[in-house]
Amino acid sequence: MKGIILFVVVIILLLTAIIVGARNNEVVTINYLIAQIDMRISLLMAVCIALGFFVGLSTIVTKYFTLKLRFASMKRRLDKLSVEKS
Repeated sequence: MKGIILFVVVIILLLTAIIVGARNNEVVTINYLIAQIDMRISLLMAVCIALGFFVGLSTIVTKYFTLKLRFASMKRRLDKLSVEKS
């Protein structure tokens, strides 16, 4: 059931993104320090959202693996202490 709800939410978000992107066809100029580029607002929004998603995902994955390593270390220490007490 949880998977179906998640799937429906993702589909709704994708449809919303497509609708918003289709309505924003204006071209904007983005100035970098050494260059500039012209791109549509919808493409700029998609790039910014994708970058935010990947930065957030990498942060979550890094934190998850750090906690998993700490848990494994604590479990080894607990096992070692329980063997010493026995």
